Amino acid sequence: MDTQELVAQMITRTSGTRRFEDWPEVLAAYAACLDTVQHKLTRQEMEDFINLGADFYRTLARAEDYRRGCSFGAGR
Repeated sequence: MDTQELVAQMITRTSGTRRFEDWPEVLAAYAACLDTVQHKLTRQEMEDFINLGADFYRTLARAEDYRRGCSFGAGR
């Protein structure tokens, strides 16, 4: 698969029922997957995957903060 096909698979694939706040478990599952394949990756590839996980974490943490801020404002 090329990059576009991989992105399409990730967007269209259904996932288990999770709440928005479950993203830490998703990040932990990502880390567990990396742990199982890290012996096949170069140091740079591992750095790239870790950096991507950090981007994922920061993006979802900001989204959750924003969502919480909106929900607090809605009750006023």
